[in-house]
Parts: sequence; structure tokens; C-alpha cells
Amino acid sequence: MAKILENSLREWFQAFEDPVRRQRIWDLGLLTGLRERKGSDPAPANFERGLILDRLIEVRRPKRILEIGTGRGLGCLSMAAACRAHGAPAEIFTVDITPRDRKIRWALELKGEKKVVHASRDEIWQAHIDPELLQPVHQLTGTSVQVLSKLARDNERFDLIFIDAGHDLFSVVYDLCYSARLLNEGGMILMDDFAPMEDFGIGTCMVVSHARRWFNAVEIIESENVIYGPATATPRGMVALSELRAPRPSVDNLRMLWWRLAGFVVRACESEKLFPLRG
Repeated sequence: MAKILENSLREWFQAFEDPVRRQRIWDLGLLTGLRERKGSDPAPANFERGLILDRLIEVRRPKRILEIGTGRGLGCLSMAAACRAHGAPAEIFTVDITPRDRKIRWALELKGEKKVVHASRDEIWQAHIDPELLQPVHQLTGTSVQVLSKLARDNERFDLIFIDAGHDLFSVVYDLCYSARLLNEGGMILMDDFAPMEDFGIGTCMVVSHARRWFNAVEIIESENVIYGPATATPRGMVALSELRAPRPSVDNLRMLWWRLAGFVVRACESEKLFPLRG
């Protein structure tokens, strides 16, 4: 059975009292982490991931970091800010399917005013983020299937990998398998979107049972909206994996095709029409 991580992230998070760190992530979240809500103002969306990433930088002091799923940048910018705050410089590589210069709907708060604009990452980052934070951040464009396999072929390695990209079963399987291959000895993987009562969390929840066979240290942290709110009706969290049992494992691409098929089946099973209960 997988053991719990030493210096438990869960225990640290449950006892969290750090106003400086809280404010650091809050400021970044207002620019990069608000979520639109129908009929009301944009609200925080899992700013807590920034706190946990900040803590990992402080404790583990990684030199090379990979983020899978840039989004609007809360994860990678929180890590860059943590590197500066804790005197732990690192290179941060962040991957996203959306090009850095493509305009998207972007909820943010500026000078106390919440609004939604059409802007690209480059536009928002250059206008509102300290240029010093951006220096160690390298943006890579493409799907994780395209980018991670290339990183593996190039023999790249990372000390900390944050998985926060596609939620479907195949994407999560692919991202975890290649992350394990790209992980430096002694490194850690942090997975977002562990949500056992939500459709979008099915992929991560299924994959964690397999991850327990590959990592000696596994910890699930209930995190989303615990510190910043608003509270969620169902538990959502993150998964920390370390002590990989087989450093630099290979990836069987033939079996990966099976998981792609399984992903289609699982997605179909989410349909209410296919569930066998009838009234």
C-alpha cells in the first residue's frame, strides 16, 4: 500500500496560516484564475493550487519544472513567484494547446473591478505581470501528446511536474505516463482535478489507482476553494505522487491505444440515457 508523503501536504494545508503567501496567490489569481459564473460576478476558481505549488517550491526547491496545461497562467506564475520568494530559482516549462497570442474570454479583477475581456496570455501577462516573474517561464504550444513525446525523445527531465490539462481518461493516462518517464529521480508529480463526484474528475480518479502501483508515496489533498472560497458542494482536490518505483520507465504506445478506446467508452457511459435504471 502506498505510504503518505513525509511532511504531509494535507496536514500543512489543513493548518494553513500564512497571510503573506495567501496574498501573493490572491493577487495572481485575480488576474489569471477567476471563473465566469452565470448571473453573477466572476469568482475564484481553485486559487488553492497556487498555495500548494508555492509550498512545494519552498520545500523541494526544484531546478526544472514542467506544467501541463497553462490555462491563463495561475499555476506557472505562482511557481515563478514562489521561486523568487523562497530564493529557489528554477526554469519553468509550461505547455498548452492554446497559443500564447490567441485571444480568449478572460475574467479578471483590476483595481477592484471584475470584468471579462477578450485577450491573449501575452497581452495580459505583459500588461499586468512583473517582467521578472516571466523570465524563467518558457511557453510551449501544442497538445500534451505532441509535446510530451518530443520532450521524452529529447531526453528532458524535470524535478516537479504539475498535470492540469485534459480531464478525459485518455489525456490523464497519457499525461501521467509520460510525466513518470520525464521525472528526475527524487522528483514529484502533482495532479489537479481529483473530483470523485464530478464527471470531469473521472479520469484522475481512475488513474490514481494505477499510480499507487508506481509511486511509493501518494497523498490526496482536498483543496479547491477551501481557503479562498466559494465553497464547493462536492469534494475536489489534488494528488501528490513521489518516490517513483522504477525510474525512467518506458511507455507502451500499443497499450496507450487501448486507453484511448477506453476513454471513448467512459465518455459514452457518462450519458444519462445509457444508465440502466429506469423510473
